Amino acid sequence: MPSAEGGLVCSVQPVSELLFDENYLRALAARDPNAENSFVEYFTGPVRSKLRARLRSPDLVRDASQETFLRVFRYFQSGKTLDNPASLPGFVHTVCHNVSLELLRSFTRHSQMPENAPETEDPSWGPEAMAASSERSSLVARVLEEMPEKERRLIQRVCLDEEDKDAICREFHVDREYLRVLVHRARIRFRNVMEQSNKTKGGSASG
Repeated sequence: MPSAEGGLVCSVQPVSELLFDENYLRALAARDPNAENSFVEYFTGPVRSKLRARLRSPDLVRDASQETFLRVFRYFQSGKTLDNPASLPGFVHTVCHNVSLELLRSFTRHSQMPENAPETEDPSWGPEAMAASSERSSLVARVLEEMPEKERRLIQRVCLDEEDKDAICREFHVDREYLRVLVHRARIRFRNVMEQSNKTKGGSASG
């Protein structure tokens, strides 16, 4: 039964009793906020437990958890599905495993840098970055414009207006973990828009 916000599932189901069926997968594919929120709430415990066994850093565990959720969401939003919807927990387990391996490899490469290596200057403080502040503002506006209305309002109030996160979670009926996923998703979109903008400028310069 549709929810008040147009969701397909989760409006009447306790998270502990979620039914992983075709309707639930369709809701994830449609980016139903109730389905996504319930998904994050249901899988946060198992995913973080698995990641803590592999990744010692709390920051890495948090990043890997968010990346796991986003990859699962992107999988279904791309039009793909599972032959057996009940296998969703196993699918999440596999995605989580792959994300942890990638982070471990990346972290290992980073930790092998010489201790006396020169520090990299933060580009955000350079003159080029200062001169591009207006361009960045337009990119932020473009990213926000591409987001669904609910996510756009969340990101605006969390990242730009810096309002109290707990109050926002109560108002939008989401938990802190799902809010972090939304912010992480927005950062990825911003990065993609920034990279596309840089490619466009590079192509214009070479032409």
